[in-house]
Amino acid sequence: MKLKTIRTILNHPLNKNRKLAALVNFLKRGVAIRIHQHPMIYPFVEGTFLVVEKGMSSAEIQIYTGLYDTSEMLFIMHFLREDDTFVDVGANIGVYTVLASGVAGARSISYEPIPSTFASLARNVNYNSLQTKVELVNCGVGDRADTITFSNSLDAINHVIYEENFSGSTIDVPVDSLDNLLEGKAANVLKIDVEGYEVNVVNGATQVLENPKLKAILIETNGLTDQYEFGQNYLHDKLLGLGFQPCQYLPKERKLEPITGTGAQNTIYIRDMSFVAKRLESGRKIRLGRESF
Repeated sequence: MKLKTIRTILNHPLNKNRKLAALVNFLKRGVAIRIHQHPMIYPFVEGTFLVVEKGMSSAEIQIYTGLYDTSEMLFIMHFLREDDTFVDVGANIGVYTVLASGVAGARSISYEPIPSTFASLARNVNYNSLQTKVELVNCGVGDRADTITFSNSLDAINHVIYEENFSGSTIDVPVDSLDNLLEGKAANVLKIDVEGYEVNVVNGATQVLENPKLKAILIETNGLTDQYEFGQNYLHDKLLGLGFQPCQYLPKERKLEPITGTGAQNTIYIRDMSFVAKRLESGRKIRLGRESF
């Protein structure tokens, strides 16, 4: 696992010209995280911070790389404005929420079902003084109001249980549809990262998805949806039918490139390409280490 992490860090695009420094950073911070029994505060992007504890792999990889999902995260920061609403489904400890509200200044509505993870999400929001910008909701998101069993000890990959013989810790949590949860509110950007349960979220978000104010959906497309009732092809076709175009984002050029399928890990789906392109071109530069994007 550690060797895989090192490869990820050294091959990350933000580390391509600083591999030795990235490795030293990994070793120093990795040791510090494991020695200290209390949460540690690390600088993130443009005056924001992440509170990191041992075992928080999703937070640690941000620290080691500078910005793990570089293209998708820069898309969020380049596109969003202060009057926009960012909806974060599967917020985990709040990395995207901190970027959307702490860097871009947008309002965020962030959903996280696991109570212990939700506490870490709230801690990051509070540490960055984003309480007036962020609405936190401790529940899951699916296609209807229900109570569903989740894994409870897998950090960023906690998920709705589908395995017949799952042997880990579990918890029953309330779940509701996005249409119910967002009644009377509109999303400008929607991020969905729920470890394969994305189709259920989309199936419960008809009104949200049809609202013309929604211009972009950032969604995990690594094939985990195939473990549930509906697969990734169903999800892709449904979003196409709603007028969304899958794209990859080139942050240096501020350019969206349409793609025919989906990305290996995440895909950005765009509606109203000309509007989004103009927004991206006029977004302010974001400083990441020695580079600006």
